[in-house]
Amino acid sequence: MKTRIFSLFLLLTITVSFAQKRKGRIHALKAAYITEKLELTPEEAEKFWPVYNAYEKKMHTIKIDRFKNVQQKIRESGGIDSISDEDAGKYLKMIVENDLELIRAKEKLINDLKSVIPPQKILLLYQAERDFNKKLLEEYRKKRH
Repeated sequence: MKTRIFSLFLLLTITVSFAQKRKGRIHALKAAYITEKLELTPEEAEKFWPVYNAYEKKMHTIKIDRFKNVQQKIRESGGIDSISDEDAGKYLKMIVENDLELIRAKEKLINDLKSVIPPQKILLLYQAERDFNKKLLEEYRKKRH
């Protein structure tokens, strides 16, 4: 019995470790891709990455944690078909507030980056993010087939 529990714990630990390594590798690839596409100088990169990483952390919190919270509340209420119109309205309000917070975070990023890199590079950032995500999705699809 102890051996099974230990084996299960070991398997879980290895799985989590691989997931964290993959996430770290993707983050490193994204950083390299953005740095290259924006042609960041070392001085720009030194100022850019703390601002961008804070933005990414905020976006993750809003997208993952808060949207999961709404989804969990809906599930706990018995699913969409089981909730009242009043509760549905509350959840919709929460979703809209999350979306507005995403917009505010993006606006803050732009304002913070204006003192770090020129506006053209900020526009390039959005293009680079889209391109990176598109390439990442393509790679994922290739590996699945």
